[in-house]
Amino acid sequence: MQTKDAAFLAFGSFSILLGSLLTSSFSFSEATTIDALLTFFVAFLLVFMGGILWIATTVSVIKEL
Repeated sequence: MQTKDAAFLAFGSFSILLGSLLTSSFSFSEATTIDALLTFFVAFLLVFMGGILWIATTVSVIKEL
């Protein structure tokens, strides 16, 4: 595993962590609809980016073998 792969894995994990923290700490009681939509859209993008980074790491490691 190269350093680039380890960095992709770490950034992907951090991105998924931020996305899950964003959705778990969101409170609907004082939020408007646009706040809720923006929060979940940003959280979706973070989790999606983390998944793409994990897939890129997996492909790169498999190509090394």
